[in-house]
Amino acid sequence: MVEKINWPHIGMTVEECAEALRIDRKTIFLALQDGLPARKVGRSWRIDPDAVKAWLATGNAAQALDNGEE
Repeated sequence: MVEKINWPHIGMTVEECAEALRIDRKTIFLALQDGLPARKVGRSWRIDPDAVKAWLATGNAAQALDNGEE
């Protein structure tokens, strides 16, 4: 059984997001270019865990969040 991931409260770093999804950081950067919502804070990115969940569910996080889906 897969262990439940405890999502950070405010936002995940690229590294945290990649670790939670068990994928390479480069894949996260590609998702950011493809529309995964995130905010640059200083020199790093913060990614909303709800946006990641919507992206996984629909393939389009920006559209899912605009429609109120989660």
